Amino acid sequence: MSMESSTGHRLMNILIADDEARYRVMMGHLFEKWPEHQLTLAEDGNEAWTLLDDPKRWFDVVFLDLNMPKSGGLDVLRRLRESPLHKSVEPVICTASNDRETIKQAIALGVRHYIVKPWTEAQIADKLRQIAAKRAA
Repeated sequence: MSMESSTGHRLMNILIADDEARYRVMMGHLFEKWPEHQLTLAEDGNEAWTLLDDPKRWFDVVFLDLNMPKSGGLDVLRRLRESPLHKSVEPVICTASNDRETIKQAIALGVRHYIVKPWTEAQIADKLRQIAAKRAA
């Protein structure tokens, strides 16, 4: 059974991994508009991977900043792609990095969703709609 929120999004468990507190707070406020979604926040790539790899949790989507201490978004993305248990997690890169080499690395790791900061509510909503449509197909 597919459940949808009032915004038309299929309900999803979402992880936000960003070392900048202001972006985590902004995402938290944004998702208050879509309270049906389960939102989890991580401060860096190591914390994100610990949450992703916890067998008691599952995520549909992970928004990854690329430039984080300890372990960046590309490191987390590589781990996701190497793990058969995480093939269904849809990564969305959400970063200030928009240089050609970084974008090429993300694409090589199968990223289809790339948002350059500062993001807008419309961009986040659009990515969630795209992901929900893909999952429903």
